[in-house]
This record gives sequence, C-alpha cells and structure tokens, in this order.
Amino acid sequence: MINLSYKFEQDSALLEILGMPDVSNGDSESTIGILSSWTLKIIGVPLLEGEKEHLDNLMQVILEYSRSYISGFRKTFISSKNIVRISPLGIKHKLTLNSTKKGVKPLEIILDDSELSDLTRCFDRIRYDNKLNLSWNINSDKPYSKRYISNHLNKSKININIFYAFIIFVATSSLLILIPTNNDYEFRETSKTFSNYTEQKK
Repeated sequence: MINLSYKFEQDSALLEILGMPDVSNGDSESTIGILSSWTLKIIGVPLLEGEKEHLDNLMQVILEYSRSYISGFRKTFISSKNIVRISPLGIKHKLTLNSTKKGVKPLEIILDDSELSDLTRCFDRIRYDNKLNLSWNINSDKPYSKRYISNHLNKSKININIFYAFIIFVATSSLLILIPTNNDYEFRETSKTFSNYTEQKK
C-alpha cells in the first residue's frame, strides 16, 4: 500500500497530511483518499496531532472565526463536543483545544493576526488541493446576510456611540444656554427712551 505525505506551509504554520489512495474510489497513486494522521506545527506551540474528527473541528472553528473577524465583528466559536474553542483576547485570539482523553488538561494557544492568517491559509489549501480527495466535515461558506451582521454587531460599540452622542448633545445644549440674548438690553433701552421722552414733555 502506498503511503503519502503532503505538507502545507505558511510563515508560522506547517500542516502535514498523511494517508493513502482510496482505490475503491478510483484515486490515483498520488492522491490521498484515506487520512491516516495529521500534524500541525505552530511556532512556539507543541506539535498538534489527532484524528480526522479533531482536524474537522479545528478547521471549522478557525475558518468560521476568521471569516467573522474579516467581516468586522468578533465573537467566540465552539466546535461540536467542545473540542475546539476560539475567542477574542484583546487584539489577539485565544485558541483552546480540549483533549478527548481523560486527565489531559486543555491546551491554550494565543495567536496574533498573522498566525491566525497563516493557519487559515493552510486549511484553505488542504480543502481545495487536488492531491487530497477527502470529505471534510465542515460547513460550506455562505455570505453573511444583513440581518446576521446587524444581529452580531458588537453591542459595546453601539453603547459607546450612544454615549458619545449624549455627550455631544449635552455640550451643545450647554453652549446654547450660555449664549446671551438681547431681550434684557432691548428692554432697558426702551425704558430709558421712554423716561427721556417723559422728562422732555414736562
């Protein structure tokens, strides 16, 4: 049986796929149709490996999160069975991997934008590479609707905008109150003129 290995490398990430052709599916000798194992190396992070289910979950969460992040809003994404979780952490991103084995502590990985981008590119490449004839258990990409975007906008940004609008309103109102009017001046001038007219008449 032919054992194949293909590497997909970006600046900070290296994903290696190992497997063999699926003869029953008509795969060529250079095509992986059956996934044996996979390994993922991210700079500064221990080597990651697991079964296809783990890779499916990792791909699903990373791709959804990246797509959401590019669309302008940040939110937490969790895979089925809570195996993979990614959430915003300041200007960075916190990736949590939970082992399916008992007694193994979760692995937390902090990614910056470039590392997240490299990881996303690796996953995009293995999805569309002709050398891999694998069925990935991930949701297909669909454009976000306007309703979805409006429902997932960052509420804190909306609250900040309302706060600033209120401050501007109060400041403008205060300035209008401090602007002097001519009513009192005109009244005094009118009274003075009337007094002069009375004295002259006497």
